Amino acid sequence: MNENAIHLLASNVQKVRSHRGMTLSGLAQRSGVAKSTLSNIESGRQANPTIETVWAIAKALDTTFGNLVEGDSQDLLSDETNDSGARVRFIERYGSNPEIEVYEMKIPAGQTHASHAHPPGVQERVLMLIGEMLIKEPIKNVLLRPGQSHTFDADVEHVYAALQGDAAAMVFIEYPGLATEEMEYLVIIDQHHSDADWDGIEAVVDRGALEVAQGVNGLQIHLRGCEMQPSEIFNRLELNKFGIGGIYCWPLMIFVDRDKRGVWISMLPQQYTNAFQKACKSNIHSLAMAEQLAKMAECPLISSSEDTTNHIVEMAKSSSWAISTLASEVSLQHARLELPMSLMERSRRLTDHEICGIADEDFASRINVDHYDAYELLHPGYARQLVAIAQDVLLMDPQQGRGTLIIDVGTGPGAALLILMELLPELRIHALEPDKTAFAYLSANVKGLNRVHCDRCDFLEFQPPAKPVTIITSVGSSHHFNTSFMLQKAWRLLADDGILCIADELLPYFSNKNERNNALIQHHAAYILGSMKYVDPLCLESEYNTDLQLYRKIRRTMVDAVLRAKNGQTLFAMRECRKIFAFVNDAVRTKKSDGFLGAFVRFYALEIQAMVAVFDYEIECKTYPERLVELANGSGFEMLRHRRVYATAGTGEWAGGTHVFAFKKSAF
Repeated sequence: MNENAIHLLASNVQKVRSHRGMTLSGLAQRSGVAKSTLSNIESGRQANPTIETVWAIAKALDTTFGNLVEGDSQDLLSDETNDSGARVRFIERYGSNPEIEVYEMKIPAGQTHASHAHPPGVQERVLMLIGEMLIKEPIKNVLLRPGQSHTFDADVEHVYAALQGDAAAMVFIEYPGLATEEMEYLVIIDQHHSDADWDGIEAVVDRGALEVAQGVNGLQIHLRGCEMQPSEIFNRLELNKFGIGGIYCWPLMIFVDRDKRGVWISMLPQQYTNAFQKACKSNIHSLAMAEQLAKMAECPLISSSEDTTNHIVEMAKSSSWAISTLASEVSLQHARLELPMSLMERSRRLTDHEICGIADEDFASRINVDHYDAYELLHPGYARQLVAIAQDVLLMDPQQGRGTLIIDVGTGPGAALLILMELLPELRIHALEPDKTAFAYLSANVKGLNRVHCDRCDFLEFQPPAKPVTIITSVGSSHHFNTSFMLQKAWRLLADDGILCIADELLPYFSNKNERNNALIQHHAAYILGSMKYVDPLCLESEYNTDLQLYRKIRRTMVDAVLRAKNGQTLFAMRECRKIFAFVNDAVRTKKSDGFLGAFVRFYALEIQAMVAVFDYEIECKTYPERLVELANGSGFEMLRHRRVYATAGTGEWAGGTHVFAFKKSAF
């Protein structure tokens, strides 16, 4: 390759990888290309990468070969893996449904060129130009002469061979498109303007709302050609009747916006849990108040009096981490916005230190810890999981939390820890956090609290204390480890009959990668859209600014992604999620926001970062509840209690969402 082509490839690989949110380590794991080779390619030090190397990188990045080599200089790439001398030149790309790339391929006489399988659904058409070429597929071989062509499914390994002389061919690679007529959830209505037309549209909306409320996956109605604004559509179709604040509340998430085709109305079902309905009232004042708020948060369909709502809004201004976070969640459900006081303080705080040398394996390499420190408090159900853990500790600890020493695993910046300490004010905590950036925030957040001792330490390498531990807690961190190893380590540290409390986000059941990725989309989108359901009415009339633009783009993408995921279009939904990830990461860089909408946008950015990280098995590797229990059983634990405190995807206690477990160490 010439110098221009080398720099072009380097730039393209780095750009696509960055937009995909993937580290070099992650790309190496997915592509099978050594990290050192990838580093050399991105720095322009790899002067002659092979065809197979570039194809492997493209496949791992879920992009096309052409995206990595196209530009002002479309130079030749030589295949040196087996000294075949095969040469491929990218020519052009055209079309969008499907997308087609065109290449020229030349193979010297007597040589072969092996091509690994392309992504599912990809087809190749080979048009022979010079000589003879044998195409070897798993089930048949096809011999081509000049002027002949052959089309085949390219998602299996295939081989090209030049027989009696040099061979040259044009290769057309077709990437699968998406047939919109197969989208059962989509209703398209050509927009007219008579009252009868609007009555018909209203009937479709009313019927759709009833179907979705009763369990249909979701519905999207496109008013093609409609020029009205979303607020006008709300009024014309009286969509506020599906919102909050009335005598009756629909169990729906309903969103309205417009795109270049017109206006769309999307409906998704809202899910609920029953984790705190039978909770016993605590004698600890802070915990008793938190229990009451957690119960209210579980029942957003029950309306409250104006006096009650005003009281909850005032509670959101509390200096208590637990009470302000819970009260903020409940007040938002009743159409009153009050950000948690602890969030307000942290969003105004500027970082007074610089963290350098972040490694690929660090939490901070994929998640913006500066934002996480403040805006994770807006995560639906965030404080509820701590209420559940406090209840379990109180119930199962012989000392009822009075002076008990707890080992907290993967503490992060410390918000969950501070909430737990408020709910159980006599606890002593030994906090373990391996990430350099998160540990810096943790140290600052607990400074001056003599009940907390912090270690920057990986739990799997933690040296056990002299005295056996009676309780270990893990809030949102079990999926940052090899979960099985984490459970085995906990068993070794705990005293006989010791308690392990785990609160974490878990997916609905999956058995293969496609099901897992589908579950991830629905799971993370549910946290975002579940919040947006209540934020939406409060920002419809907001002044148009950058945060509102971001909010609408995230909402549009996540609504579309979850509808496609629910209808089996996983690959397309994943690509849309990766696009919004790149867009949001570029747009949201500073911690400071201009108001409540900016705060929520930064939380949504965190959730999108987490989703894409789990796609890649980097930093996060979520499982499903039954599997976690199986792993715990195999590691010597007996489950004492389980609750789903926030529902995301799937139905039933063991479906996706935020779960809290209490396990007891079995003695042998």
